[in-house]
Amino acid sequence: MNIFQTIRAHHLNRHHYVDLLIGIVVFQFVNVALIMFCGNPQDVPSDEETRPFIWFVLMALVFAPYFENLIMIAIAALHEKLFGRTGLFIVTPLIMVAFHFTKIQPLPFPMVLRILELFGFFYIYLKQYDLHKQELGKHRALLLSSSLHFATNASGLLALYLADMYIDAETIFSAQPGE
Repeated sequence: MNIFQTIRAHHLNRHHYVDLLIGIVVFQFVNVALIMFCGNPQDVPSDEETRPFIWFVLMALVFAPYFENLIMIAIAALHEKLFGRTGLFIVTPLIMVAFHFTKIQPLPFPMVLRILELFGFFYIYLKQYDLHKQELGKHRALLLSSSLHFATNASGLLALYLADMYIDAETIFSAQPGE
């Protein structure tokens, strides 16, 4: 049995958790790298307008994975209580996407792409929670869903860091003598 068959046969991969984890990490890494290399850097806010990067990292890796998923699950539970499961996996991710656009900043790529990728991510987080909550319990399913959210944010931040390092190195080495 090779490594891929071993991973696919693992008990955590019962609802394709490992497959999704690998897919999300690769997608987010490639997505952010493409945005950094192909996006329009003139649309990015200046350094004076943005918060410190460490604040962004702490929010993305500590606060967002657990508490955003907790809020999403609370919204889903409320929706399920009021309307049943009809539209649950469409309405809840759309509400979570709307929370991300309270203060709209210009981005170096079309806004519709950001909306679609956020919807897809929140759909996956909610679906994984829903699939695992009967089997593992609500809190463990929340932690499993939050681990997907953490992996998404961490891979995006890693891609940002590596692309920024590459762009900085390219700028340094392309400078002409005397500049």
